[in-house]
Amino acid sequence: MSTTTAIRNVVIGTAGHIDHGKSTLVKRLTGIDPDRWQEEKDKGITIDLGFANFLYKDQYRIGIIDVPGHERFVKNMVAGASGVDIVMLVVAADDGVMPQTREHMEILTLLGVTHGLVVITKIDTVDEDTVELCKEDIGDLVKGTFLESAQMVPVSSITGDGIDKLWDAIGEVIEATEPRDINGVFRMPVQRVFSAKGQGAVLTGVPLSGHVKIGDPLVVLPGDQKAKVRGIQAYHSTIEEARAGHSSAFNLTGVDHTKCERGYTLAAPGVFEPSRYFSLHFTLLDSAPRPMKHRAEIKFHVGTSELVGYVQFLDRTLLQPGESCLCEVMLEHPVVAGIGDHFIIRLPSPAITLGGGRVIKREADKLLRNDDELMATLQAWVDAADTPGKRIEVAALSAGPGGLNRERLIQATELTKESVAREVQTLLEAGTFSEFGPGKALVHKDAWPRAQKRLKAILGEFHKAHPAQLGMKIPSVQQQLGVDTRTFAPILEKALAEGLIEKRGELLGLPGEGGKLSDEERKIVERVATQLEQAQLNPPTLKELAQAAGVNQTATQNAVDYIVGSGRADVLGGVLFSTKALDTVKADAIKFLAGKGEAAAKDFKEVIPTSRKYLIPLLEWLDQQGVTRNVNGIRTLKP
Repeated sequence: MSTTTAIRNVVIGTAGHIDHGKSTLVKRLTGIDPDRWQEEKDKGITIDLGFANFLYKDQYRIGIIDVPGHERFVKNMVAGASGVDIVMLVVAADDGVMPQTREHMEILTLLGVTHGLVVITKIDTVDEDTVELCKEDIGDLVKGTFLESAQMVPVSSITGDGIDKLWDAIGEVIEATEPRDINGVFRMPVQRVFSAKGQGAVLTGVPLSGHVKIGDPLVVLPGDQKAKVRGIQAYHSTIEEARAGHSSAFNLTGVDHTKCERGYTLAAPGVFEPSRYFSLHFTLLDSAPRPMKHRAEIKFHVGTSELVGYVQFLDRTLLQPGESCLCEVMLEHPVVAGIGDHFIIRLPSPAITLGGGRVIKREADKLLRNDDELMATLQAWVDAADTPGKRIEVAALSAGPGGLNRERLIQATELTKESVAREVQTLLEAGTFSEFGPGKALVHKDAWPRAQKRLKAILGEFHKAHPAQLGMKIPSVQQQLGVDTRTFAPILEKALAEGLIEKRGELLGLPGEGGKLSDEERKIVERVATQLEQAQLNPPTLKELAQAAGVNQTATQNAVDYIVGSGRADVLGGVLFSTKALDTVKADAIKFLAGKGEAAAKDFKEVIPTSRKYLIPLLEWLDQQGVTRNVNGIRTLKP
């Protein structure tokens, strides 16, 4: 093959039952025997993936992946089928449709293949009536699938009968198939790994997205081995650039081939991360033998990987055959799977295909069950999977009022830097996004109303559970809202200004809610408040307050929270003071400094009779209240 021959970035794959002539057909078409291993040649069956190619119209080189048909090697079939754009479903005329024909057809449909044709092989071994019966059998199989209107071409790979018609049919499907988009972030599930003498690590596969040139940096995931592309081959010829849809081999520097295997991913750095958790949109096949249970053990196939895991349903405990749902897979080992990737789920034993679907996105951990807000967010991701602008919108909205900067948007959406920049500019001009803070976080216009709604819901749930309490501690509210302090401050300020919530000391509550004390609780509050006021500037501990009030520490803490929320006490540096004592401290400090002018901390003991343990928090409180100014330990009255 000439190094100048163009490569059309589509890949053809075979599928079908064992011994139906897939490999023989590929050899007849290309002159290349796709069975690479001596065991395959000895046994006459395909065990692993085979590779071949041909020149189309003297213009384009096109690759073929030959997959095994035996039920024991379905995992290898899925690994190969994940990289194909066109399928040749092979059915032997003397056998007709067989179990693996049906399973392969289901797998191809679940993997999202949309183009193909049917090849009826071994017609030299049967009469014409048998071929016609085989066509009817196949027609029933493909009804309602992407192959329903596909051509059926009877051939003999031995005599060559029908091969010319097959070439015409292959050409028509190639012309009807859109080449893969090369503008995404580069990512390739690894099919083979080996070491070339004098060259080092070689990783092969079919890139799912993007393009890469010699000299470009890449990473091998999981493991995060940093690589650089030393050389690229496609169909045994050296090329300068590999693209999505090329069956390619990468010679890499910086990679230990013994630490890579099929199922790993070669990718552009800084975007994809391995995970053990992925949210999914999953469909259980009509042909599934029984309903699927919550937390069922499964084998998960995505890209070229096969992993053991569990499926967690998010809104049910049972999924019936033919039904679809949003769920989460929890895997034994981390893997890379991209937004919108197709996957297959099979039973470990007996080894049958249960169903499949598309990956929603990677998750950091287990998701909550029966969470309506989560389900709505996941459905939004499902709807946005194939539209870059919508992906960016959903990612920003999911991030809340804190937003995401462009770098984090790239990671969240798995889009290129250029695509994110283009879409963000459109969203900014439309007023959908605004830029916030020094980090230029991109905030969705609906994020603020959602945050305020969530804030009210958090406080409402607290009041329902604790009707006697005036409100919830501010740090706890922030934690449940899931935002940092920089983001929380304006949310709080806006909600208070609009009267949506009230600040009660160090507590937050809803207007008209909280503080509904029973007679007994009110008595406890009064006893604790009296103890604090009597203690003046030497406040008792929680344990001492509980002993004096004659109740347990939980009831005492509840009373303290109420007292602080109602403005009768305040917490300074973790120490509780009554408001009466603080008012006295403020008045005495003002009078003291008005006469003295300035004073060090130790000088204040003249007017604030307490130990250093309590004196320092009190002085810092005076600074915060705007009463004093502290310059190098010397305090003066603040103008």
